[in-house]
Amino acid sequence: MIRLTAVIRTFAALICLGAAFALLARSGLPSRTELKTRAGTSAPGGALSIGAPAPPFQLLNLSGDNVALDSAPGMATIINFWATWCAPCRQEMRDLQELQAGRPDSIRVLAINMGEPAESVAEWQAALGLSYDLLLDETLALSKQYLVRGLPMTYLLDSSQHIHQVYYGPVTRRQLDSDIQRLSERV
Repeated sequence: MIRLTAVIRTFAALICLGAAFALLARSGLPSRTELKTRAGTSAPGGALSIGAPAPPFQLLNLSGDNVALDSAPGMATIINFWATWCAPCRQEMRDLQELQAGRPDSIRVLAINMGEPAESVAEWQAALGLSYDLLLDETLALSKQYLVRGLPMTYLLDSSQHIHQVYYGPVTRRQLDSDIQRLSERV
């Protein structure tokens, strides 16, 4: 009797799993979303509008200094929202480091940590050898203002700090290089 119950439970679990896979196959998996809309139009998923000014902010970095969005006028800015528990963030942040190192006079990277202790963020910075600003959004107020729905999430701003591109999920250096090149050609 016990063996029959185990077989029935296993069979029921397999049916549920099969149904889940069938539903997934029918609807498809979500992929990284790359938003390319006209200026001033709303981006899908609740992101800030492409072409709109990026909301200003000022956050502390790991040294305890205030870093403001508008502290480097005339430079394109990458705002990356991340956390140490986010596996895709690790590779993305290495790519951002290479990008920043390759374009120090034209690109600024601001990586916004989502509510973790400064000690954890400092360990992450040391482990990955990151030299760009890691900022602390301790209360998640900025993350809410930027409508962050998942991690990583990245905004590419033009030199006048207007939103040029929004990426949901990991973005590669190659993609960013391409978009930054198009952005610089537009100016």
